[in-house]
Amino acid sequence: MSSAELPPFPYLDWPAGLIDGHKFVKQSPFDRVYVIAGDQLLPVEGRYENRHFMNSEVQLSDLAAQRNYELAIKALGGVKVSAMAPTNPAMLAQNNNDLGDLIVNKMRVAMSPDSYDYYLIRKPEGNVWIGLFVGGGYTQIITLAEGELKPVVGFVKADAMQKALADKGRIALYLNFDTDKASIRADGQPAVDEIGTLLKQDPSLKLAVEGHTDNQGDAKHNQQLSQQRAQAVVAALVAKGIDPARLHAEGFGDRKPLADNGSEDGRGKNRRVELVRVGA
Repeated sequence: MSSAELPPFPYLDWPAGLIDGHKFVKQSPFDRVYVIAGDQLLPVEGRYENRHFMNSEVQLSDLAAQRNYELAIKALGGVKVSAMAPTNPAMLAQNNNDLGDLIVNKMRVAMSPDSYDYYLIRKPEGNVWIGLFVGGGYTQIITLAEGELKPVVGFVKADAMQKALADKGRIALYLNFDTDKASIRADGQPAVDEIGTLLKQDPSLKLAVEGHTDNQGDAKHNQQLSQQRAQAVVAALVAKGIDPARLHAEGFGDRKPLADNGSEDGRGKNRRVELVRVGA
């Protein structure tokens, strides 16, 4: 546990003398990025920043840039935790041997660095992960402070679900599950409650509960995960007193996307549970 007092997010400054036009940065209040801890590939969610710059713009060699940031990270209590590069066959095997997907889509590394170093800062309020990638004249830093999503979208109410099912026969819902698991998170329970209300309001209604994922990772794993998530929703509804004969769970993995998987926004739309009216 680090006892150092952290400065404001993203904790590390740009090098002195770097002008604004040469600072390249992307930020999000909540995102998922994969990091390397030991020899494992781990998904981490929270507040995210991704920045890079050319070392020559601040008269730094690649080595000088790397050493400067290593010192700064360690001063904050950071400990290097990565023990394997993404190009290692054992690491690639954890991502279906798809190096491009791993580096670009999951790790968000933009260049081709000589080193992939991940540091962990443990704080009582939550872990901070920092990826430091240096090489080819560039430095890239990815910072992610673990945290929960702060919902900005309300859940669809039972009456709205009923109307959508009457008009279109189906409705897409965005329930929150634990990362890469089928456990419905506490902030996903209100949506399940509304589905339960819908079924109690209309005792003749039967539903197929369909699970869907984006196309990230192994297709077989996505299929299994989508099935398990659909089954988790059915189990939660049965626990609320709904007759299991009125429900059917089915997982489709990434086979029925609603949007382009080429962007995070599109992938977010594809990670869903759909309710489909069964029968007349």
